[in-house]
Amino acid sequence: MKNYIFNNKIIYLSKDLPITYMNLDGWSIICVTGLDKKKYLNGQFTIDINMISHDNYKFGAHCNINGKVWTSFLIFQYKHFFIYIVRSSVCKRHIHELKKYSLFSKVNIFEEKKFCLFGLCGLNSSKLLENFFSIKLNKKKSVLVIQNIIILKINKPIERFLIIAYKKYLVDLLRFINCKAKYSNGMQWLELDIESCFPIMNKEIMGHFILQSLDLKKWDAINFNKGCYYGQEILCKYENKKINKFIICSVIGKSNNYNATYIFEPIEYKDISGNRCNAGMVLSWVHIYKKKILLQVRMKKNFFKKENVFFLSSHQDINFKIYNI
Repeated sequence: MKNYIFNNKIIYLSKDLPITYMNLDGWSIICVTGLDKKKYLNGQFTIDINMISHDNYKFGAHCNINGKVWTSFLIFQYKHFFIYIVRSSVCKRHIHELKKYSLFSKVNIFEEKKFCLFGLCGLNSSKLLENFFSIKLNKKKSVLVIQNIIILKINKPIERFLIIAYKKYLVDLLRFINCKAKYSNGMQWLELDIESCFPIMNKEIMGHFILQSLDLKKWDAINFNKGCYYGQEILCKYENKKINKFIICSVIGKSNNYNATYIFEPIEYKDISGNRCNAGMVLSWVHIYKKKILLQVRMKKNFFKKENVFFLSSHQDINFKIYNI
């Protein structure tokens, strides 16, 4: 596939993004097969697996017994098995935790490394796919399978597509896309996830935060009415007491420091008297054009105001403001 791509490391905000495609090497594809796959996943995941179809995907989560999230994911049904997508850094640990209770179930859980995963986004990206396949995309379906190529449509923060297939089926499509779009890397897709406020579950984050405090309820990633699953009792108590004080948001500021590490770093608010308050914690970040940095923050709700200015505890010279309002 390297014959059809060129290197481009410039990352844009969605409003400035030209039509772009990218190899998503920071994400992994997990497949689940076997007679008990639906029953087993329903006892592990926070969503009702029975609601997943071949035409539409769902967002969901896998939690530990204390309701802390191992990973979030996007899941759908393809042929006789389930497929879902997670960050590569959490894949191995997640599969280990998911397999713990599978000894007496007819289920097979594995990372499918033969699939290739690409992203396509930017102005007129849907038209590009329609022109290649000579079809009109069905707006009611979020999962399309065309010529052995799986296409997932995501609407936040802009219309974008996940493209999944075996390498041999992608050659002609990538050749066509390469003539119409610019190539970027997986950080561009990460930027779009940060803008959409979907929590980025890297290995540093997994197992630390309860589901509601990662704003996953907003993505309909939890079902309180289905049967038992791991973490359900804690999550239901948390929900009934209405004690969640956090949201996921993105903040933006200028930065020339491309070597800093921000995950788990506190973000602070300074009031008019100069007093500092801990407003939240950084989950992920990406450097964007020009000389800016976009942070994903797990923020306390009472600090989520458009006019507020924030600082990283170790980088007081950078001013951040809420980006997604």
